[in-house]
Amino acid sequence: MKKRILILDDEPTNRALIIHLLSRDYELFLFEDGLQGLTWLESGNKVDLVITDLEMPKMDGFEFISRVSNDPRFQNIGMVLTSSLEEEEVSKRLKCKRPYLQKPLEPFMLKSTLSEMLE
Repeated sequence: MKKRILILDDEPTNRALIIHLLSRDYELFLFEDGLQGLTWLESGNKVDLVITDLEMPKMDGFEFISRVSNDPRFQNIGMVLTSSLEEEEVSKRLKCKRPYLQKPLEPFMLKSTLSEMLE
């Protein structure tokens, strides 16, 4: 059975790249912002991992991470962060350490990060 990954990114180009790179190996669920993703999770859907952009409309990745991290239903979901923000800035704003991939995404780094987290 394929691992299930929730992808949150408002950029169509980034979503298309992720679909191209991962759809063969994983079951993907894509949304344009954190609010859509959180609503989907709260409705009972399960995933093994979330890849979230940090800069999105309606609910950004920082808010999404905070809400998911504080909900016991989602404690076992791994998260990978993506953004064009500098890693230093991301570290300052987050209260916990998460794998971070700088945009533009590098295919090998994305695949190897996911492989490590999902094994």
